[in-house]
Amino acid sequence: MKKTFSLSMAWLHTWFGLYLGWLLFAVFITGTMAVFEHGITHWMQPEGRLDNTVSQPAVEHQFEVAQAYLQQHAPKEKGSMWMITLPGGAHPGLEVRWRQKGEAHEVRLDPASGEPIELRETEGGAMLTDFHYTLLAGLTGTIIVGLAAVVMMVGLISGIVIHKRIFKDFFTFRRQSSSQRSWLDAHNVSGVLMLPFLLMITYTGLVMQPLVFLPLGLKAVYDNPRALRGDSVQSFEQPYAGTPADMVNIGQLLPQAKEAIGSVEWAVIQNGGDASAVVEFFAGVGGRVAAVADHVAFSAVTGELLGKQTEWRDSGYVFRSFVGLHIAMFGGWTVSWLYFIGGIVSCGLIATGLILFTIKRRKRPENEFGAASARVYRLIEALNVAAVMGSINAILIYFWANRILPIDFAERSDWEVRAFLLTWLVSLVHALIRKPLASWRDQVILALLLCWLLPVYSWLSGQPNLLTFWQKGDGIAFGVEVTILLFGGLLSMAIPKLSSTMQGLPSKRKVRPA
Repeated sequence: MKKTFSLSMAWLHTWFGLYLGWLLFAVFITGTMAVFEHGITHWMQPEGRLDNTVSQPAVEHQFEVAQAYLQQHAPKEKGSMWMITLPGGAHPGLEVRWRQKGEAHEVRLDPASGEPIELRETEGGAMLTDFHYTLLAGLTGTIIVGLAAVVMMVGLISGIVIHKRIFKDFFTFRRQSSSQRSWLDAHNVSGVLMLPFLLMITYTGLVMQPLVFLPLGLKAVYDNPRALRGDSVQSFEQPYAGTPADMVNIGQLLPQAKEAIGSVEWAVIQNGGDASAVVEFFAGVGGRVAAVADHVAFSAVTGELLGKQTEWRDSGYVFRSFVGLHIAMFGGWTVSWLYFIGGIVSCGLIATGLILFTIKRRKRPENEFGAASARVYRLIEALNVAAVMGSINAILIYFWANRILPIDFAERSDWEVRAFLLTWLVSLVHALIRKPLASWRDQVILALLLCWLLPVYSWLSGQPNLLTFWQKGDGIAFGVEVTILLFGGLLSMAIPKLSSTMQGLPSKRKVRPA
């Protein structure tokens, strides 16, 4: 009975890990990049960088120029919402946002003059975040990723069951052993090391979408499930008056706002230009694990204090703690880098699992698919290449498209995304045409060159580059580009290992018929 259970768990771990590994690698690599979403967006719009060697104007002045721009360009209508985000941290520039007829508008402003800064059109890091949890397919993609997360939990639990010496294996890494043994050791070490992180990130990813994955539970408590937010977040919005009114300079309210909530990172103006206009200042979510933002509200017409929220219901703290643990907005750059490294190691865990599947069957061909086994394993090998190297190269091609496409190119951001998606197709076709060893090696070398030549291309084409970022004190853009170079170095270390382990072609193997 015990042996049968272990074999069942091994079957679950092997086949669920294989089929879902192709999707999960793409989800994890884009989620890893999403840790630095705003930094990537800033790097992909280098025209908007700040010269940090020059002192920036006071925050009150930045609010003043942002408000003036919104009053001139944003709609003054019922339900309007204007947003001002100050530069600092992951947001390197002064930004204003609003929606008009369902369309989102976002403009980067010069903090001193308030003039708009012309930026190249791009989805930036937001596209990687969106792909991470929707696959760019809306609700359908969210459900697919959620189901994959459930299977991921099954894979983690079955992996614990079948590895009886799981903690002993953590201290075992036989680099000079056989290819299968060394890849298995790498898989075990990364699995044990990342087990708490993987359980946490998978579970919190599911909990973050209660309307999608827990609708019945919410319906049992709320007639309208969306009332959950209103039950936790206090609203100070006033009924729309329909009477135009001049607004106060919201920058003058900043001292009171700081006194109430400690610090201010962004502000939201509701019903701007109307007698009911309200301005809310938010403290941000970086000061604690729970992703709740203390806020204070004033009448944007009279400056009267309407209220503040610095205390939250226990249920709100619990739920937003799950959100905070997943998006890693707390702890500053230290926690962000820990999540990034954890994500890279987790991607290594998935990749080594996929590689182990094919190595094992090259050494000892199975008859799981009868006479067609060799052809099926050849297809699986190609899908492994496309899942791992296709995902990596898709992100790098996305970055290259951002630099190569002319700034005034029509539908520029759409073509960046198309280049991102088409890379997977090209990767799969290449992996099907070439032998397994050659396809792995070719695509790793391609990724390495894409990493190392990108800064060179930026320099040769006269675009902002490493030297420019360093001279202007733009640590965010500089860090993104250095990380790309370092990732290329990591890939270069994989080439000798692939050459020693990817020997033998499954398509040439003769498999006995079942």
